[in-house]
Amino acid sequence: MFTRIFILLIALLAAMPAASALQAQEMSSEEAQEACLTCHGDESLSRDESTRRLYVELQRLVDSVHGIFSCTDCHQDLAGVDPFGHDSPLQKVDCGLCHYDAQEEYSESLHAYALQRGNERAPGCASCHGSHNVLSVGNGDARSHIPEMCAGCHGQAGLLTDQLVRMPQAVQSYARSVHGQAFARGISAAATCTDCHGVHALKGVLDPQSRIHPQNVAETCGACHNEESSQYERSIHGRALATGIADSPTCNDCHGEHLILPADHPEASTYAASLAEMTCGNCHEDPRIIQKYGLADYVVSTYVDSYHGWSLRWEGMESANCVSCHTAHWVLPARDPNSTISDKNVVQTCRQCHENADASFASSYTHKTASVGSHPVTRWLEWIYLILIPVVIGGMLLHNAVVLSYYLMEKRRHELAGETVLRMDRVQLWQHILLAVSFIALVITGFALRFPDAFWVKPLAAVGMSEAWRSWIHRVMAIVMMGVGISHFLYVWLSRRGRREFRAMIPGRKDLADFFDYMRYHLGLRKEPARFGRYDYTQKAEYWALVWGTAVMALSGLVLWFPAASVRWFPSWVVQASEVLHYYEAWLAMLAILVWHFFFVLLHPAAYPMSWAWLTGRMSKDEVRHLHPEWYREMEEEARRKKEEEPKAEEPGSGEAPA
Repeated sequence: MFTRIFILLIALLAAMPAASALQAQEMSSEEAQEACLTCHGDESLSRDESTRRLYVELQRLVDSVHGIFSCTDCHQDLAGVDPFGHDSPLQKVDCGLCHYDAQEEYSESLHAYALQRGNERAPGCASCHGSHNVLSVGNGDARSHIPEMCAGCHGQAGLLTDQLVRMPQAVQSYARSVHGQAFARGISAAATCTDCHGVHALKGVLDPQSRIHPQNVAETCGACHNEESSQYERSIHGRALATGIADSPTCNDCHGEHLILPADHPEASTYAASLAEMTCGNCHEDPRIIQKYGLADYVVSTYVDSYHGWSLRWEGMESANCVSCHTAHWVLPARDPNSTISDKNVVQTCRQCHENADASFASSYTHKTASVGSHPVTRWLEWIYLILIPVVIGGMLLHNAVVLSYYLMEKRRHELAGETVLRMDRVQLWQHILLAVSFIALVITGFALRFPDAFWVKPLAAVGMSEAWRSWIHRVMAIVMMGVGISHFLYVWLSRRGRREFRAMIPGRKDLADFFDYMRYHLGLRKEPARFGRYDYTQKAEYWALVWGTAVMALSGLVLWFPAASVRWFPSWVVQASEVLHYYEAWLAMLAILVWHFFFVLLHPAAYPMSWAWLTGRMSKDEVRHLHPEWYREMEEEARRKKEEEPKAEEPGSGEAPA
């Protein structure tokens, strides 16, 4: 009996799949959809081996253009299969069964080409249209999502091809453009991605059938900008491009591709102040294009160096720019009778700004006449002044040098005429001279690296200072400066005078009081000047700034000199930090020398035209009494004390007579 029951159960289990298949075939569309949603209506449904969600929101499916269809109409491999028990993933939906034309266009696009090459990131139908929430082309919601949809690949994260080539971040640029801004405001006519690139047949810029191929760009833009497109096609640029001259500019060469900004925007390539150099100059200053097509090589430079060019750089937006005379789109050569600069029309063009212009006025200002070398008179005038200026100014400099040298020698004679005081010994003099030489050389060679195009750098290159020589000189002078620093440390540590000088340089509370007394005196609020000691607060501040600056420049310079060794001992950012520190400390040091040190040793009325102490090492007692009265008092007291301590000599005739 048990055997019969067991055989019956096996027969029933064997019959169940066939019965289920028969039931699936007999299901209506509504029943099949309901059966599918039994599982796919669960929001948590996902594949075991991935996080891909398999949830289908019924309302979104119903509201889509496919809402009238059953699941099995698209997922045809479900037909005849038990919807509750299919194990393997379904085949990819073939949209081309219904949308044959779209599929045909897509198959020739860049997206399909990338997909065929095995790039899994390449978009298919569902990537752009969605899977179950497909909306019609006329649906406003569908169009409103186009930039967002394209941003999925062409957005901020960028796009890498299967060859790891990075594609432009087009959507951010589009969002800032006039098109993107108009689209964001809800203007229905505003162009979006598909208006320029197409919907399914998106092709690359090099494809002759592409809507963004140079030969087709004007037509693409002309869909909205019909008049501008028509003018461009009749212009010399449009004619040249139609002839097959690929160097001829088209719409996006002047306006940009995605970041198309209004002409009054300072960043726009068509902004008046930068139009000549940024846009027109791309071709009309390109030596390759000038030579290839025999164009005039002076049109941009003569305009920039004219009143119009100068005025525009000062934001004189009413001044004439390139399009003021040549127009924006219908640009024609002067030989074309329709050109705005032809003999027939040029006077009227000038009258846009100069209402009394006539033929003589129009001929007085052209790109050619604006050039200095265009007429013998202007050439002679230029040569006369190129000779006259150095002769006259050179003579003035020579004259003033004679006068200045007289006062320098007079100052030296005056300082050394009377009794003098030792200010700097030989060690200090040599330290100061070597420090000055190395500092100046370091400033020149350091800033020459950062500003290679500066006017004062070019003469250095002309006399043979290459990068190798500059680098070598900079390092040698750095060693000299560090050597001076080490020698000064030893001088202070080992010599009696050095220790005394160092103690005199230590700031104290008196320096703060001296600062206020000095300021009040020069503001007319105090009758007596400050009474400075051996070194005043300005000299102490400069000394300690020099100590600090030398240490900072030496340490950061060594890191930059030996970056590989530095990053073995310190974090990797130490190189970049040293570069910033070295650069800005150099600026601070140079400006401090020019503004602070040179004022007190060259331009200060008490020192003018120069203090000779840095060469002679001595100061006159009168100068010390006037500038450092406390030091003078200390020296007088020390001299008096030494004199009192000297033993008195015995008077003649005193003492016992010898035996």
